[in-house]
Amino acid sequence: MFGKRTSRIVLMGAVGAFSLAAAAIAAQQKPPAFVFSGPVPPQFIISPEDGARIHDHLSIAAEVAERLSHVCQENAKKHNGSATVVVLDPYGQIVHEHRMDGQSYINQKAAEYKARTALLTRAPSHVLTNRAFDDVSTLIRMDQFGLNVQEGGLPIIVNDQLIGAIGVGGGAGGQAYGEEVCARDALQEVFGPQPALLPQPNGGNTGGGGFPARTPAGGAGRGG
Repeated sequence: MFGKRTSRIVLMGAVGAFSLAAAAIAAQQKPPAFVFSGPVPPQFIISPEDGARIHDHLSIAAEVAERLSHVCQENAKKHNGSATVVVLDPYGQIVHEHRMDGQSYINQKAAEYKARTALLTRAPSHVLTNRAFDDVSTLIRMDQFGLNVQEGGLPIIVNDQLIGAIGVGGGAGGQAYGEEVCARDALQEVFGPQPALLPQPNGGNTGGGGFPARTPAGGAGRGG
């Protein structure tokens, strides 16, 4: 009798220990606690009246998307550059696209794909730029997934809510300025402080945008 009772106690103790261990592991794997910073300010997103027609109350407002493109254009001009800017809503549809003079079809598609990559991954396209550098297998996989590995795409996140994405192609001032910087500066002027941009991969140089190539010190890569 005591043997069975003792076995039960040992078993219950083992189960309890396992539960505590599982809870500890779960706690370690748990993402950082979310600190709610309030809803997205209404001036940044589609109005309640317009949103009610299409059941959408999260998308970046058209006027805000247009302002982003104009800010990027003015900054590109200051650096003697030209650019194409594409702003998407959270569902991947174009809200605003602006092409400065001298931009090609490739520049336009690059900007769109960069924005789409940032939207789908919820991260700067630069993350994939660094992952794919000197790694052909990753480059091929990302292409199979429909993702662009050129820097220049950034998600538009306000109060931890994704409201769209921006992509810049066409150079925007080249090595002296760059597409990703143009996108970041526009977001910063419209929405406030933004996360720091990622560094270039070791030995890589995008020349201000696009995919990094191994170039001599002081050389320039090619943007998209």
